Amino acid sequence: MFSRIISILLAGSSFCYAQQGDKKGQVQHDPIPASKIPPSPLLNQADALKSFQLADGFVIEPIIEDAKINMPVALAFDAGSRAWVVEMTQYMVDLDGNHEELATGKIKVFEDTTGDGKLDKSTVFLDKLVMPRAVAVTTDGVLFASSGKLQFIKRNGLKPIGEPEVIDASYAVGGNAEHQANGLLLARDNWYYSAKSDKRFRRINGKWVMQKTAFRGQWGIAQDDFGRLFHNNNSTLLVGDQYRPNLFRNIPSFTPKYRMSNRATSNKVFPIRMTPGLNRAYQKGTLDKDGKLVNATAAAGMAIYRGENFPESYYGSGITTEPGAFLVKLIDLDRGADNKLQGKFRYEESEFLASTDEWFRPVNVYTAPDGSLWIIDMYFGLLQHKAYMTSYLRKQYASRKLDKSMSNNGRLYRIRYAKNPLNKAPKLSGKSVDELIPYLSHENGTVRDTAQRLLVGLVQDPAQQKAFTEAALSKLSGEHAKLHALWVYESTGSISVSFLKHCLEADDFELNAAALELAHLADSPIDKEILAFQPKSQSALSVVYALGRLGSEQGYVRAQELIAQFSKQVGLLAAAYVSGLGSKLQLSKDWSEPKDKNLTKLLELARGSLDKSNVAKAPKVPKSAQARYDHGKKLYLGSATCMACHGMEGQGQADLFPPLAPSDWVNGDPSRLAKVILHGLEGPIKVNGVPFKAAQAMPKFVQRSDLTDEDLACVMTYLRYMKGNKGGVVKAELVKKVRAETKGRTKNYTQAELMK
Repeated sequence: MFSRIISILLAGSSFCYAQQGDKKGQVQHDPIPASKIPPSPLLNQADALKSFQLADGFVIEPIIEDAKINMPVALAFDAGSRAWVVEMTQYMVDLDGNHEELATGKIKVFEDTTGDGKLDKSTVFLDKLVMPRAVAVTTDGVLFASSGKLQFIKRNGLKPIGEPEVIDASYAVGGNAEHQANGLLLARDNWYYSAKSDKRFRRINGKWVMQKTAFRGQWGIAQDDFGRLFHNNNSTLLVGDQYRPNLFRNIPSFTPKYRMSNRATSNKVFPIRMTPGLNRAYQKGTLDKDGKLVNATAAAGMAIYRGENFPESYYGSGITTEPGAFLVKLIDLDRGADNKLQGKFRYEESEFLASTDEWFRPVNVYTAPDGSLWIIDMYFGLLQHKAYMTSYLRKQYASRKLDKSMSNNGRLYRIRYAKNPLNKAPKLSGKSVDELIPYLSHENGTVRDTAQRLLVGLVQDPAQQKAFTEAALSKLSGEHAKLHALWVYESTGSISVSFLKHCLEADDFELNAAALELAHLADSPIDKEILAFQPKSQSALSVVYALGRLGSEQGYVRAQELIAQFSKQVGLLAAAYVSGLGSKLQLSKDWSEPKDKNLTKLLELARGSLDKSNVAKAPKVPKSAQARYDHGKKLYLGSATCMACHGMEGQGQADLFPPLAPSDWVNGDPSRLAKVILHGLEGPIKVNGVPFKAAQAMPKFVQRSDLTDEDLACVMTYLRYMKGNKGGVVKAELVKKVRAETKGRTKNYTQAELMK
C-alpha cells in the first residue's frame, strides 16, 4: 500500500478531481460515529514518543531533531555510514493534491559529527527534484529517481558534479506516486532492483546496463543474506522469493513459468487506535467492531533485520510497515526443505511497534550500520493519493484537520534493544582491499553489503583483483564472508577454482548453493566436483542448475537422477536445469529422451522458443484502431491502474495476480471480459488451462465514474493486442450493452458462473 500510501500520499488537483475515488451508486456510510473517534492533534517529537507501544525490552528514540527533515520516503547508507534521505515534498500538499509538478523535492545527507549516534548535520546534495522516490549511493556518484526517470550523477564527496545522466527515461512512468517504481536495492548479485518494476540495473565497465527481471511488489524491496528478494503490495504484508533473482533467465527467448515467491503470513494487523481514516473503511469487514483495521490495506516498505543489536533470535526477521494502521509488524521467517518462505507473527494479537497518533506514518525501515533498526516516519495526515480520494475519506481527513500539517513533516527513529549497546557505525570509505576483507565477516549485514560494493569497485583493477584472490582463502572468516566474496569474484567474470571447491566442501547449504550457481565462472574445470556433489534438499535446485550449465550428457543424466531423488521439487528442478543449459540448449537434442515429463515439456518449449517463427508477437493493430489502442495503453499504465497488479506487459505476478498476455480470458468472448472488468472476478480460476489462485478478488470497475464505456472498451482493445494475444477491437457499444444487462449486480463473478 505504499501504492496506497502514496495513493494515500498523493490526491487531486481540484475538488472534483479529488473525488475521483468515488464510485457511482456506492454508499459511503460512516462506520464509526464522529463522537467516538478520538482527536488527532499534531504532536511534537517528545509527545509523539509517548504515543508508542513498543515490544518489551526495546527502546525507540529520534535520531534527527524535530523539524529538520521533511516528507522523507526512502534512504540509503554510504560507505561512511551517512544517511542519504529522499524528501518527496510535493506529495499531497492539500486535500486536492495540488502542485505535484513543482520541483521542490530534495536529497539530503545526514551525518553524526559528534559520535553520539544522533544525526546533527545535514547537507542538501540535490534540490529542485520532482517527486523523488529512490536513492542509491555509489563510490563516485548517486543513482536516484525523479521526474519519473532513473538518473545518475557523479559526485565529489557531498557535491554533485555536472548534470545527471538519464539511465532509464521510463523508470517510473504511468500510474501515480503509489504505483511507480521505487527501491533501488543493490542486491547480493551486484544488480539494482526496484519494487513496482520489471527492470534491473548494473554498472559494467563504466556504463549502466538495464535488463529485464520479474515484476515485483509495490512499495519497498529488501533482501536476505543469500540475496533472495522480498516485496509486498498494499494488502499483502510480506512476500519472499524462493530463489535468487534472474536464475531462470539464461535463455533470452524463454523463461520457465514457475512459482517465484509466496506470502509469509496472513495479513492481519492489530492497531491500537481506531482507523476510520482509510479509503475503504466504510466497506463491511474492513474494520472490526472496535473500529480498527482487520487486514493490511497500506503495507509499505520492509526490511529483513540483519543487525547485531537485537537478540540473536531476531536476526533474519521480516519487518514491515503499515502506515494506514500506524504500526510496524515483525514476522519470524524460516525456509522449508525447498526454500519456500514460511512465517509467523512474533507477537500474537499485538505489534512490534504501534501508535495512537494518527499522524504516525511509517513508510520504510532499514537495518542501520550500528545494528539498530531505523524507521522513516512521514508524520503526515494525508496518506491517500488524490487518484483514490473519496468523499468519505476527504471528510475524515478534514474533520480531524489531518490536512493541516506543520511546515516540516517527517521524523527518523531508531529502535534498539535496551540491554545491548549499539556498535559504532564503521566508516569504510577509502579502505584498501586488505582493509575491507575483514568487513565481509562483520556481524551487520548492511556493513557487509557496503564492503562487498566497495570491493566490487576495487577489483575491476587487475592488480586489486590479484590482491583479493591472494587474500580470499587466507583472510576470509565465516560463511557470510565467503558468500560475499563469491559475488565479488563474480564481478570480475572469473572465480578461483580452489575457492569454489572450498565453498562446496563447507557445511553450509547456502554457501554451497551460491558456489554451485556461480561454478560456471571457475577459472579452470570443476565438472568433476559438480557431478559428484551430494546436495541437501535446500541446495538441490542449485546443483541441478549447475549441471545444466555444464551442457554435457553426463550432467544431463545426473540431473535426472536428482530430479527423481527430490521428487517433491520436480517442477522447480526441471526449470532450473533447462535455465542452466542456456546457450547450450540445442545440445540436448542429441541426448536420450528424459524420463520426467516436466523436463521433457520444458526442453521442448525452450527449444521451440529459439525458432523465431514460434515466438509470441503482438498482433498488428489496424490503423483504424490505433487511436483506441493508444488511449487504452495510456489508461492501462495510468489512471486505470491495471499495471499495478498485472505488470507493464500484462505478465501478471505469480501467486498474486494472473497474466493478461497471453490469456484465454482476454482472447475469448469480449462480453465475458467486459463482465469481469465491470464486476470483478473472485475465487480460483484457470488461465490458459493452468489453475491460478489470485491473492485477492479483482476490483469492480462498474462504479468507476471516471472511466466511461469508451475508456473501458479502449483498455480491452489494448489488452487484446498485447504480445501473445490474438487481437480484436472492442467498441463502447459492447461495454454499454453488458453494463445494462448486468445492472444491479453487486457480487463479483466466479469462473463457474462465467463458463456456463
